[in-house]
Amino acid sequence: MGTDSRPTMDMKLAAADGPARITFEPGGTAFTLAAGEFITLRLDPGLAPAVEIAVWSNGISVWLPYPGESDYIVLDSEGREVARLW
Repeated sequence: MGTDSRPTMDMKLAAADGPARITFEPGGTAFTLAAGEFITLRLDPGLAPAVEIAVWSNGISVWLPYPGESDYIVLDSEGREVARLW
């Protein structure tokens, strides 16, 4: 992903009502967002069906498939890369 020609898709993850912690597993990378803030997960569209998302009152856990075999890019609300997972 990134500068090559492989297709990508974006998944928006938002804190709707108040502070929320978004954690990407199994690596444990986490972000805390204020109400209304969001981050975007960029990934290979073929992996999207295997992403597991668990939501609770103050957080979101995102379980990513195939750690170490695929790039996952986290973007801030301005579209800037803030993390590359695996």
